[in-house]
Amino acid sequence: MNGDKLVIALGAARYALDTSVVAGIVAVDRVPFLPGQSGFVKGIISLRNEPVTVIDLKKVLAPEVPDEGAGPGKVIVVRDKKRLIGLGIGSATVSFMWDEELKDSSPVGEAGRFTSGTIGPENDPVLIIDWTALFAETARILSTEKKGG
Repeated sequence: MNGDKLVIALGAARYALDTSVVAGIVAVDRVPFLPGQSGFVKGIISLRNEPVTVIDLKKVLAPEVPDEGAGPGKVIVVRDKKRLIGLGIGSATVSFMWDEELKDSSPVGEAGRFTSGTIGPENDPVLIIDWTALFAETARILSTEKKGG
């Protein structure tokens, strides 16, 4: 598994993203409501004058973690060449795993709906977020809403 990872702690679990896809981390007081929002779609923010749909990552990956209520938080914006999405993490802790720590590590375990395995030591695994699957599901939710169904 090559490259540095941004690690997000949600409850007792930790989740990782390649730092190469992170466009920025935005501090927000609140995420403006998206009309007709449903599921894990939380709202919309702007990053460098581009609209970014924000999903509630806790709702997707760790629904058992209690809601922290409204208030300041963070949104991790990830992007590839053509698309971007915001991962709302509330006040969750963010840290890093450096490439040197992971040089002998490759993803293991079964992929989940929005994860693609784990990395790190067996006694403290970190789940790898499949953000492209999150993007696809978000696009599906929003396109279904626009069709009225």
